[in-house]
Amino acid sequence: MTDARQKRVLVTGAASGIGAATCRVLAGAGWHIAGLDRQAHLLDEEMTGLRNEGHVALAVGADVTSWDEVARATATAARELGGLDAVVNVAGIGGFTGDVVTTSLEAWTNIVGVDLTGVFIVSRAAIPFLRQAGGGAIVHVSSQYGLVGGAGFPAYAAAKAGVIGLTRAMAVDHASDGIRVNCVCPGPIETPMLAADSAQAELGTRERERVRNRLLLGRIGKPEDVGALVAFLLSDEATNMTGSVITTDGGWTAG
Repeated sequence: MTDARQKRVLVTGAASGIGAATCRVLAGAGWHIAGLDRQAHLLDEEMTGLRNEGHVALAVGADVTSWDEVARATATAARELGGLDAVVNVAGIGGFTGDVVTTSLEAWTNIVGVDLTGVFIVSRAAIPFLRQAGGGAIVHVSSQYGLVGGAGFPAYAAAKAGVIGLTRAMAVDHASDGIRVNCVCPGPIETPMLAADSAQAELGTRERERVRNRLLLGRIGKPEDVGALVAFLLSDEATNMTGSVITTDGGWTAG
């Protein structure tokens, strides 16, 4: 890709956690940002903060599970920024639901709808604008649990594994469009979602005990760790990468 100072990116899940940190990292590198999230108040605060620092940052509210909302928000982002050159799919939800017997159909549908179908919907809406720009890059955020199994959250693990499969399928389909598609798999990261999952006492404790000492670097990751990797994958230095699946997990999946 060319100079980031001329580039425009749509980031989902931009109101908090990894999405907000990714917006900050990319804005600092000169990207023009359109942040998408269903948490309108928090999203406005994040984008206003970036504008107050002199960055170009637009808030476009939408629920990633709604085609109509995403299509409108993506079109607004492209119109206001003058086009789109990249997309970062961060929006996701977690939650321990038990095994497949105790996981309700409602919980399964909700988690898969946000974490996997939402990635498909946003990509479907954005790719025509990337084509108009002559190509670009997409980064999906999966999880270490897209690569390995975990206790008590089959819907989350299945959805995140699906994101990896979708990444590879899109890389094949859109190489001819000049669109690169890559995936990052964070391990435990200091985010509101991690805090919420950790608060689920019985199932959360079970999984924490099961994976104790898996972090080889001895610390939980920061959202900016993920944002930095995303920024690399959108940059000129990664133009030979597509269909790649990269962990940023402190060695969690190595042990």
